[in-house]
Amino acid sequence: MSVVYYSSTTSSAGAEIFASIFASIFMLLIFCAPLCIVVAYFYGKFREAKAKRKSLGVTLQTQILELAHAKGGTLTIPEVSMNTDLSLEESEQLLDSLVKCNFVNLRVSNSGAVLYDFPRIV
Repeated sequence: MSVVYYSSTTSSAGAEIFASIFASIFMLLIFCAPLCIVVAYFYGKFREAKAKRKSLGVTLQTQILELAHAKGGTLTIPEVSMNTDLSLEESEQLLDSLVKCNFVNLRVSNSGAVLYDFPRIV
């Protein structure tokens, strides 16, 4: 009788360990699944925003190049701001970034106006 009792205690302990492991895995899945769904949702939104930002950057560069072509290859900060959706500060930052890339030359006119020359645009 003691052997039966011992074996039933052992199988009971094994069943309890199995149930405990199963319950832990089940709880982990219940709590992690919503987190995974939220992360996947925000990752998708991040990728959409990144693609949109890239698209807007290309569109903005195209607008700047077309404007430079229309203005004879020379632009000022207010011209860029008036012909795009950019503020004066954003226009200046954009044109300065083009100067840093050596795509645009910066010069100051005799009257003191800051001019941005696009040498590749005739």
